[in-house]
Amino acid sequence: MFARAPARSRLGGKRVAVIVLALSFASASAWAQGSLGQDGGPRPSIRDRYRAPQQTQKLDENVRKLKSDDPDTRLEGIRGLGEVNDPKAIEYLVAATSDPDMRIRVKAIDTLGQIRAKEATPLLVQQLFMRDIDLGTKRRILACLGKIGDPRATEPIVDFLARDIDPAVRGNAIFALGDIGDRAALPPLENLARDGHDEVLRRVAEEAIRKIRDRPSPPIVPPALAVDHRGPPPPGPPQP
Repeated sequence: MFARAPARSRLGGKRVAVIVLALSFASASAWAQGSLGQDGGPRPSIRDRYRAPQQTQKLDENVRKLKSDDPDTRLEGIRGLGEVNDPKAIEYLVAATSDPDMRIRVKAIDTLGQIRAKEATPLLVQQLFMRDIDLGTKRRILACLGKIGDPRATEPIVDFLARDIDPAVRGNAIFALGDIGDRAALPPLENLARDGHDEVLRRVAEEAIRKIRDRPSPPIVPPALAVDHRGPPPPGPPQP
């Protein structure tokens, strides 16, 4: 009887070890699941915690390049700012659209179009009507506004199109309206396609009309989901 006691003691010890090991795995699994988002990747807070310093460093580095006296270095700064996910990068790019150097100015405009920076729309529209902006830059601005796709640019571009400007620039304006896809541009484009004197511009207007009409309507979000998109409601007053 007494000879079996050590065996039972060893068996009990093994059971305790197995239980402790299982609890350790369970804790590790729970910690891993808590560190993952719904898509299986790290939660945004953790991801952003490590990404933010890198983005800040990249922003500062490219801002220094943009302030250089060497044009090629400044162009590198423009390219780099287009890769930085920071609102301040867009501010520097918008400021660079007024740079005295045409190469810097055009590169900044093109970059804003590539990243679809809607924040730049008001300034780009303003430059479109400035007399001291050359036609080549205005064509770049129109292409940029088309890529951005901000409906706020529709009415100004329609007004710009009604002016007596170079046919090539008018073609860029028509093309931009088609890229933006705002149905508010359909009446003036239809008038141009029907009564325009330039056959090439009429065809460009017809193509822009087709693009706008073929553009899918924005999805209708049910009210319940719309609340989710807005995020959680603000916290109420503290309970007594």
